[in-house]
Amino acid sequence: GPNVPTVRTLSTRVLSSARIDVTDRGGWLGHNDSLNKSNQQRRNCGEAARQYLKKRDNQANILISRIVKLLKDYERRLEGIESFVYMHCVGIQLEKHCSRARSKALSAWEKRTDISTAINVATKKKIPKLVQELKVKLDGLPQVSHTAVLKRKEEHLASKVLKSDLHKLANRRFGRAQEVSTERVIAVMSLWAKHEESVAMEEVKALGEAVQEV
Repeated sequence: GPNVPTVRTLSTRVLSSARIDVTDRGGWLGHNDSLNKSNQQRRNCGEAARQYLKKRDNQANILISRIVKLLKDYERRLEGIESFVYMHCVGIQLEKHCSRARSKALSAWEKRTDISTAINVATKKKIPKLVQELKVKLDGLPQVSHTAVLKRKEEHLASKVLKSDLHKLANRRFGRAQEVSTERVIAVMSLWAKHEESVAMEEVKALGEAVQEV
């Protein structure tokens, strides 16, 4: 506001009357032409300190953006590794499913065969009551033929081959993804280290200038 210079002048007078130096010969408050004219010995400590901070934070945004890019790529690689592990699990689950289906079909077919054989024996021995009981049991079993059992066997064998192929494919891609992911981690550390080395040299120089000014 319009009263600021008056208040500042009054404050300066009060401090000066208390024999406090208000000329800012160190230059901590920045450039002031009127003070420069009256005091040629005035230094630029404030500007030197700002230059030091500027050097210290130099290119930090660029570093962060590059690291973020590398980390995003690293995240994609990790997702790829997870998908290869999932691929392997799919092969395992498929083989287990076909194995259970084969066992179930074989078990049902064997039971039907045993009961059918028992019915034939009971029929020959003319035991109608037993024949009737066995037929009820036979009707309660799943309708499974020998052809169906062979089909389940073929499916199970095919699932084993597929499981092996998926396992080999997943291992190859998993190994490559691991290598690339490791490369990305090394790239992040290398980028950061080079940045720190570069900035440190400029920072030391700026800090030296600031110290000399002070």
